[in-house]
Amino acid sequence: MTRRRNVLRVLGLSCALTVVAATAGGDMPGGGRAASEGFPAVEARIVTLVQQVVRTGGFTVDPRRGSAPTTGYAVATGRSTARVEPAAAFFDGDGPQALRTYLLDHAAALTRDPELMLGAWYDRAARRVVLSLVRIVSDRAAAVRCGRSRHQRSVYDLTARREVPTGLPMS
Repeated sequence: MTRRRNVLRVLGLSCALTVVAATAGGDMPGGGRAASEGFPAVEARIVTLVQQVVRTGGFTVDPRRGSAPTTGYAVATGRSTARVEPAAAFFDGDGPQALRTYLLDHAAALTRDPELMLGAWYDRAARRVVLSLVRIVSDRAAAVRCGRSRHQRSVYDLTARREVPTGLPMS
């Protein structure tokens, strides 16, 4: 608990709440539900979501409703919940199964926290697709701080539909 209090002091409240929520509890064995059982709105659109990654470079979607937020800044919860998929395999047919597996692996966290979203980002330079749990932060400065604290080189502005650099170098 002391570590979490220190995180609150260092990162600021809006970012720290995300860190605490993302790290609290962890996925319990047997605590999740099958992706198709728990997230039918996303399961119904899974092929379309893979195509969206190709067309637009990614997506952020509420797995419970299948809707995409249109305002705020998408910030990944951190490296511990991210999964990297080779772009060639993802786009050549493995994408739908990769998304299903990711949902299944993170079903407990997504069910427990209704503010968590499912995100995917196509890192063209590295030829990879990054799947992650995402939180929407309304304030730009807070989003940039959160992204930087999680070693992200950018966060995504959902309104302007563009990346916002955090100031970290390209890796």
